[in-house]
Amino acid sequence: MTTVGRDETTLSSSTGHIFAATTWLDAHFLAMQPEYEEMLRWVGIHPNWHVLDAACGTGSFLPLMTELVGPGGKVSALDLAPENVSVVEERARADSWPAPVAARVGNILELPYENQTFDAVWCANTSQYLGDDELRGMLREFRRVVRPGGLIAIKEYDITAQQFQPAPATLAIHLHEALCRLGDEYECNLLRAIHLSEWLRAEGLVEIRQKPTLMVRLQPLRPVERSFICDSLKAFNTRAHQADLPPEELHIWEQLGDVDAPDHVTNHPDFQYRGIQTIFVGRVRSD
Repeated sequence: MTTVGRDETTLSSSTGHIFAATTWLDAHFLAMQPEYEEMLRWVGIHPNWHVLDAACGTGSFLPLMTELVGPGGKVSALDLAPENVSVVEERARADSWPAPVAARVGNILELPYENQTFDAVWCANTSQYLGDDELRGMLREFRRVVRPGGLIAIKEYDITAQQFQPAPATLAIHLHEALCRLGDEYECNLLRAIHLSEWLRAEGLVEIRQKPTLMVRLQPLRPVERSFICDSLKAFNTRAHQADLPPEELHIWEQLGDVDAPDHVTNHPDFQYRGIQTIFVGRVRSD
């Protein structure tokens, strides 16, 4: 069973999911916004479609999603955390989005929608919280609510590429592997993400395609980029002390977690954050 540390708790939603708090979700999206919006555009959403943002978080993708479907389309947004749905509803009232958005609290494993309601489903960074049986259940639900010929798009983080240079290039993957060996289901789910195309195919989707996107942030960092990276490092330092790592690697994580230190890695002139996010898209059979 995973023990949640203090630095992880501040990044968790009311559901207990780490890296799902409202402030974290907003900072994460803003730090990577150009790449994330390009990934959503790549899915192939058309004007006048009805799209479901499943596990929508704070709704960061909704402005662009409503732009893609236009005034003749509509968007539904669903999230397990009530505080996230409240944020979405407030933003929908305050902002002039091109299409209407209907937000509600709900579970992606039991979608509160009729069969073939949507032209497409978008789901970002959520499979990491699901065990294998739950992932199959989520995909079955997505397939149920999408019309024949419609699209299912899953975006997920590839932790095998995570680096915080000039820290050792293999530091993060050693941490993730060590936690997975200890039975940390969340970490094992993240390591599963690079194989999601196989999962979409196994659930009967066709025309499977994927697009990995390398995300790099260099000096000088924008404030929101620094915030996102430093919050990540503090949480990873906490998790490193739950893992069976060599003392020298634990020492490096302690240094990385001390984000206010003058010589912190994010102040290094050659600092580089590297990560990969991949979008997987499949089509529901129309025959």
